[in-house]
Amino acid sequence: MTRNENPKTHRGDSTQNKSKREPNTEEVAVKVVALLKPLSSESRARVISAALTLLGETTEIKPHSPHDSRPSGHPGDADEKAGTDVGHFPPKATNWMKQNTLTAAQIGNVFDVEAESIPVIASHVPGSTKDMVHNAYVLCGVSRLLGTGDTAFSDDAAREVCKQLGCYDKNNHSSYVRQIGNLLSGTKKTGWRLTVPGLKRGADLVKQLTQE
Repeated sequence: MTRNENPKTHRGDSTQNKSKREPNTEEVAVKVVALLKPLSSESRARVISAALTLLGETTEIKPHSPHDSRPSGHPGDADEKAGTDVGHFPPKATNWMKQNTLTAAQIGNVFDVEAESIPVIASHVPGSTKDMVHNAYVLCGVSRLLGTGDTAFSDDAAREVCKQLGCYDKNNHSSYVRQIGNLLSGTKKTGWRLTVPGLKRGADLVKQLTQE
């Protein structure tokens, strides 16, 4: 140090440099995860991409696919090579599609796969009015499975699907729902969930509606 140098100046510079250091990345990551946790995979990707764009970055973030991280030669590769594309759905939905040999193209004929909630877009379902109600409730459960990985849904949501499909009969609706058998578990008050037979009916419905 020369005679004219001021030690206080060095100490001040050191303190200033520390204040300019980047925040702890782990702490930032924890905060970001907390904000993204309630969102779906697709929404998380959109939020992150938008943030990077605002920051002047060009990296594109794509929603996670169950197949993205699997090694080459994974058994699922054979399905994709054979044309069985199951799309980018939650793992439970993907497994259900594979078990019932359903493709993303077939799903897209019955549900709006571009929407976040993946609603029913079919214009009709087969059967009598009672059968149509049963099928509408099943499709409502499948819609939730594709969107969230869980088949749970409210009675109000299912009624809306019935109205959309033209099978809501105000006078007989409750009676039809009580006759739905083993396709669902739950109650009108607590909500419904598809059973194994209900999931099988859903797969058969998608195939039937795709062929028509």
